[in-house]
This record gives sequence, structure tokens and C-alpha cells, in this order.
Amino acid sequence: MWIPAITLPHEAAQLTTAPTTDSRRAMYRTLLLPVYLPSFLMSVCQGAALLLIPLYALDLGGSPAVAAIIFAFRGLGNMLADVPAGLAAEKFGDARVMQAGVALMILAATGCAFASNLLQLGLFSLIIGLSMATWLLARLTLISDLVAVNFRGQALSTMAGLQRFGNFLGPLSTGYIVYEFGYTTAFMLIAALASTTFCLLMTRAMSAETEAALSEPAPISASSPQPHDKPKNAAAHPIWQLLRAHRSILLTGGAVVFLLTLIRAARTLLLPLWGISLGLNAAEIGTIVGLAAGLDMLMFPVAGLLMDQLGRRPAGMSCLGLLSIGLLLLSCTTTPLTFTLAACVAGLGNGLGSGINMTLGTDFAPVQQRGHFLGVWRLIGDAGAFAGPTLISAITAGVGLSMSILCASAFGFLGLLIMARFVPETLKKQTPSGATKDPN
Repeated sequence: MWIPAITLPHEAAQLTTAPTTDSRRAMYRTLLLPVYLPSFLMSVCQGAALLLIPLYALDLGGSPAVAAIIFAFRGLGNMLADVPAGLAAEKFGDARVMQAGVALMILAATGCAFASNLLQLGLFSLIIGLSMATWLLARLTLISDLVAVNFRGQALSTMAGLQRFGNFLGPLSTGYIVYEFGYTTAFMLIAALASTTFCLLMTRAMSAETEAALSEPAPISASSPQPHDKPKNAAAHPIWQLLRAHRSILLTGGAVVFLLTLIRAARTLLLPLWGISLGLNAAEIGTIVGLAAGLDMLMFPVAGLLMDQLGRRPAGMSCLGLLSIGLLLLSCTTTPLTFTLAACVAGLGNGLGSGINMTLGTDFAPVQQRGHFLGVWRLIGDAGAFAGPTLISAITAGVGLSMSILCASAFGFLGLLIMARFVPETLKKQTPSGATKDPN
């Protein structure tokens, strides 16, 4: 069975051809058990936890500004784990690091279940961030090793779609669980689901093709843009040299990833906080957030085709534009119906960017230091996950929650402008002569 990225040097031309039905099926079979199924289960955990943390903070007596800071600890945890997780993936292997990320989720969810004050909740919110960064980085490097560039948009958008399906089920179910049984029960169910994921990973349920792929170093693809590749000896090429070699794309593409992650984190936090301000309970907020996540989820096939047919830039710009419009509308809502409509517009926009950050990161990553680069790439994005809630906390405390929503929207429009002007297109299309060209 052919796996799209597992090619010999003389077979590299295959990577520039259009994906076929058989090759897509081979790719999905290869990724199903080691990546897709665990990703879905972990996304349920994440979606549930991200809804519960700000609500639980309010329940423990915190203000909206304090709840935002507690939520921001999750982004700080992301930042602290990103680069170490990339280095660990290169040294110990993707599978072990993925297992470590899931184990941290079990610990964090159990701790949240029994947290009795805001300090404890903040600590375990930080550990949730460590967990997700570790898990996501290792998962991304695994896909980078297994999937060729012309399949990457669809492979990563499918993974992002499964993540969004989990983000749909997580809030939808835990909102009602909290309403009926309380926060302890909800968090313990998250821990149980993470434990199931850990058991799945421990079985190393991989196809023979995947095992063989993981036992070999990642190939250097002729179709992958590798600007500024330096010596092949990664051990002799420290992080600061990598930053210098790739400073241009890290400044431009990194700015877009930072701002997109910022407004995504802001959206995740602002929806429950705004729902509470409108007088809605946890079950009602969970339903509305779940509906928005459902629309988000339905967009992942469109996002994958958009990235692989028209390019990464159109997908990213569509995502940033609609997300920003959705947040702008959210600031004007006064009823559950208008709240739902604004949340759905933002969900539609977020869905059109399914997998965009991951796809750009894998496109730009140098093969010889993929783990290092992706660790830095995720660090930039997760800085946005920390900055977003932190800024919301400060703005909310100073001038109110509605103004913080408007500021988040403005950051999204800024990201749109930067991507339109400065970020290069990484998708290359094949011409009739066999050469590749930028689709734009």
C-alpha cells in the first residue's frame, strides 16, 4: 500500500501530482488509529475543559476579568511546553510524547474536579495547556513525517475537523452535565475519556505501514519549500540559528498565526462570558457554543479543498475575515437568538481555517529540524492563546466586556491585512509541462 509521503528520492515527483482517490484512502487508513481517533477523543476533552474553566472560575467567586486570567493560564502552559515538546519529539519519538500529553490531561482534569479555589483552578488550567501543547506538537510532527505536501491540507483539515467535532460534543454534553450533576462530575468524565485515549495510544494501534514509516527518517520532499535550509546536522544547529535562518517567515507568517490564535482563544473565552452576561445558564451556553462548533466542524472539508486547490492564503484570509466579523457582531447582541447568530458566523469563519496554522507550519518547516521549527511555530501561536485572554482580562477590568470583544475583532482584521500583504503562498500547482507554480 502506498503512503503519500513515504517515497524514495527518485520518486519525489509523485508528490507534485494531484492527489488521487486511492492515495487519499491510503493516507486516511494510515492516520486513522494513531492520529485521527485519539485526536477526536482529546478534542472532546479540550472542548469540554475550555468551556468549563471560565464558568467554574465564575462559580468559585471570580469576576469576568479573573476568569479570563484563569483561562489565560492555559495559554501560558501552551507556551511553556511548545519548544520542549518539539525537542522531546525529536529525541524520544512522537508516540511517547503524545502519550505524555494525554497523561497530563488526566492529571489536570482530575485536579480541576477537586479544585476548591481559584488558585488551584489556575494551576490545573496551566497543566491543561502543557498537556495540549505536548499532544498537538507531537501529533503534528507525526503527520509531517507521514503526509506529502500535496495531501497536507486535506490531512490536516480532516484532523482539524475531527477536533472541531470534539469541540462540538464537549461543550454540548458537559454544559448539561454541569447543570444536572455539577463541575466535579464533568471534570471526572473528562479524565475518564483522556484515560481511554491513553490506553488506545499504549496499544500502539498502528498499521504496518505506519510502523515502517516511523522507523525511518523523514524524507526530504522535492515539492516542499525549504527556504534557508542549513546544515543537515540538527544537533549542531541550535534554536537561535534556526530563528535567524527563518526570521522572515517567522515574523510575517508568525504574526498571522499569533493573531489568529489570539482571536480564536478570545472567541473561546468570550462566548461563555458573554452568555453569562446575558443571563444564560451553563446548559444554554453549552448548547449555543455547541451549535457554533457544529457549523465550524462542517467546514473542514471545504477548508481542506480550499487550501489544496486555491491555496493557503485564501483559506487563512477567509478565516480571519469571518472570525473578526462574528466577534464584531457578538459585541452588539442582546438576546439569545442574536448571540447564537453571531457565534455561528464566528464558527463558520473558524471552520474555513481548519488546519491552516498546522498546514503553514509543516509547509515552512525545514525537514532536518522539523521538530525544532514546529515547536517555535507553535510557541508563536500559543503566545497568542496566552495574550488573548490576558488582554481581555485587562480590557474587561478597565472598560468592560463589550470593548474587549471589539478589540479582539480588530486584531483579527490586522491579521487579515498582514496575510494579504506579506505571507507567501506555499501551495505549488503543477503546470502542463510538469513544473510547479504559485496558484496566485
